[in-house]
Amino acid sequence: MTLLKTAASTTGAMHIYRIRITMADGSRGRYTGLFADSFEAVLQTLADFPDAASISAICLRRRPA
Repeated sequence: MTLLKTAASTTGAMHIYRIRITMADGSRGRYTGLFADSFEAVLQTLADFPDAASISAICLRRRPA
């Protein structure tokens, strides 16, 4: 599989994301993190929570480039 970098990840700009996780057993969690883009936010969350049934990454605030 080939992963493409987005413009945000190549410029070094970081953004605040609200991450919401639903696990297979129905339990839920959420946290706020700093990521280059939503793709990175979801991939990192999947790495941290491999049993997640659902992940949502919403950009809360974009910093000017």
